[in-house]
Amino acid sequence: MAYRFVFVSLTLAALCAAPVLSFSAGAPTDACGDMIPQHHTDPQKSAAPYKINLAKKQIKSGEGVTVTVQGNSAKDTIKGLLCQARVGETPVGSFDVPPNNSFIQTIDCGKSKRSAVTHKKITTAPNSISFNWVAPRGLSENVRMTCTIALNGGVFWVKEQSTDLKVN
Repeated sequence: MAYRFVFVSLTLAALCAAPVLSFSAGAPTDACGDMIPQHHTDPQKSAAPYKINLAKKQIKSGEGVTVTVQGNSAKDTIKGLLCQARVGETPVGSFDVPPNNSFIQTIDCGKSKRSAVTHKKITTAPNSISFNWVAPRGLSENVRMTCTIALNGGVFWVKEQSTDLKVN
C-alpha cells in the first residue's frame, strides 16, 4: 500500500512539474496574443527594470533594425523573453535571428512566420539581449517593440514597450 502511495505521488508530481519546466526553453505560442506567460502567478505592477532600445528611430519598409532589451543594472538579468513588433495590438514584420544564437529563437505566432522572439533555455541569464527585426514591405506606420520580460519564473513584466519606430 505504501509503495502505491509513493508511486502515485511521484507520478502526480512529475505531471504537475512538466508544464512549468517546458517553458524554460521558450514561450508557448499560446502566449502570442496577450503576451502573458503561463507562470501561474500575476505579473509585476511596478515599473520594469528593463529598457527596450532601438538602434534607429526611423526605417523604410523592408529594412531592419537592431533591438536591445537591457536591464537597468547588473542584477536585472533576463531569464525569459517574448517580443513582438506591433502596430497597436497587431504583430507585424519578422525577426532575423541566427540559428546559433545562445539566448533567443524565433517562433511563429498564428500564421505569421518568425513573428516573435523568445528565450532558449538560459543557464546563465544575461543582462542584455539583442536581435534584429525586419519591417514588412509596404508598411507605413509607427511600430512599437512590445516585450514580456522575466527576471525569473515568478517575477515578470508584461507588454513593456519601446519608443515609436517610424516605418515608411
